[in-house]
Amino acid sequence: MYDRLKDCHLIYLIKMKPIDNLDIRLLKLFHIIADSGGFSAAQDQLNMHQSSISKKMGDLETRLGLTLCQRGRSGFKLTKDGLQVYETSKKLFNHISDFQVKIDEICNVSNGSINLGFTDNLATNKNCRIQTAINTFCNTHSKVNINTKICDSALIEKSLLEHKLDVGITSPEVLKSGLKYLYIFNEQQQLYCSPLHPILALNREVTVEDILAHPVVERGLNHYVTPLSDAGDHLYKSTTTNMEATAHMILSGYFIGYLPEHYAQIWIDRGEMVRIPAIHSLEYTPRFYLTVNEKNDLSYAAKALVTAILDAHEVNTNFE
Repeated sequence: MYDRLKDCHLIYLIKMKPIDNLDIRLLKLFHIIADSGGFSAAQDQLNMHQSSISKKMGDLETRLGLTLCQRGRSGFKLTKDGLQVYETSKKLFNHISDFQVKIDEICNVSNGSINLGFTDNLATNKNCRIQTAINTFCNTHSKVNINTKICDSALIEKSLLEHKLDVGITSPEVLKSGLKYLYIFNEQQQLYCSPLHPILALNREVTVEDILAHPVVERGLNHYVTPLSDAGDHLYKSTTTNMEATAHMILSGYFIGYLPEHYAQIWIDRGEMVRIPAIHSLEYTPRFYLTVNEKNDLSYAAKALVTAILDAHEVNTNFE
C-alpha cells in the first residue's frame, strides 16, 4: 500500500503544470534549434548568444522534466523524448495558427463586408422578411458593411458564380449548376392593365388568345418567364427586365402585363390599374430562393446573415 502511494506521489510531482506563454516561447526556441541543427547554428536566427540559448534550453528541460537533446563534442542530436516533444509541439503550433485564422474570421463578423444582391420590388411582399433578417443581423453585427445590389435573377446568379456577390435572393426558372438554392418565399403574379384598356370590355375571364390580340409587355431578355412566354409571338410586344419598367408600360394604358399582387396594389388603390380577370392557367407563382455559390467559402459575417435570413423565413435548413 505504501509503495502504491509513493508511486502516485511521484507521478504527481513529475506531471507538467498547465502550459503558459513562457512554455510556448521556449518550445518555439527548441524548434528553431532542432530545425537549425544545433545551438551554434541557431544563434543568428534567434539573435542570441550560445550561452543564453543553452540556458533557455535548460529551463525548458527542467520545466518538462525531460532531456530533449544531446549536445557536446559528439554533436547535436535530439533524444527519443526530444523527438516526441518536437512532433507534439509542432501540432500545438499548427493548432495555434488555425486558432488565429478562426479568430480573424470571427472578427470579420463584427468588421467585415457582405455583398448582397436581390431582385427588385420585394419590399411590399408580406412573405418577404429580408428586412427583419437585416434588422436582426445588424443589431448583433452593427459594424458590418452590407453592400446591396438590385438586378434580375440571371445577373445575380452570374455575379455569384463570378464571386462578385456573397449572397443572392433570386427567382430563377432553371436552377443553375454551381449554385445552392434554399426556398424562402413566393408571390402571386397577375395580369394588369389600365382602367380604360379595351380588353376589359369583354367582361369575362380572358384567354391567351384574348391577351395576344393586344400589345403585351413581357419580362426577360435572355429568357421569358411568364405563362405568355411560350404562347406565341405578335407584333406589338415590349420587353422589360424589372417590375418598375413593367409598371410604367402598363400605366401608359397601351400594354397588358404581369405584376406581383402586392406591388400592383399601389396603383389599384389609386384607380390607375385594374387586374384582368383571366383563366387560371394565366396566373403564376414565382418562388424565391436564398442563393449562394456552392464553392464559395463564405465569411463568418456572410454565414451569419444567411442564418438570419433563413430564421426570418422559418426555414429549418442547416446551412453549411
